[in-house]
Amino acid sequence: MDFFLFLCVFIVLILAINKTIKFSSSILILLLFSIITNVALAQNYTQSLIPEANDGMGISNQLAYMIIGEVRWSHELFESTYNSSTIISIVLLIVYLLTLVLEKFLREKSLKNNNL
Repeated sequence: MDFFLFLCVFIVLILAINKTIKFSSSILILLLFSIITNVALAQNYTQSLIPEANDGMGISNQLAYMIIGEVRWSHELFESTYNSSTIISIVLLIVYLLTLVLEKFLREKSLKNNNL
């Protein structure tokens, strides 16, 4: 989980430094990364529910392994990680939509002030 959080913070810092990218575009990149992560964690969680798929408990993909790590694996851990990822994706989606509306409002306000 530590590596994943480090990676997300690193992406946000790089995007924040770049002044040519709109804020909504930065949020969109994080949202897409969050959705990909959510799919990987969902696949890992559902795979862990099938005992015949693995000999015991295992992580089914590399992205899920980077997030979960070597903690005591359990169905509850996989489910809580997946649920947290879903909440993060929903929050990022809401933030993305709000930034789109705010940027549009600011752009229209700027155009209106320039026309006066």
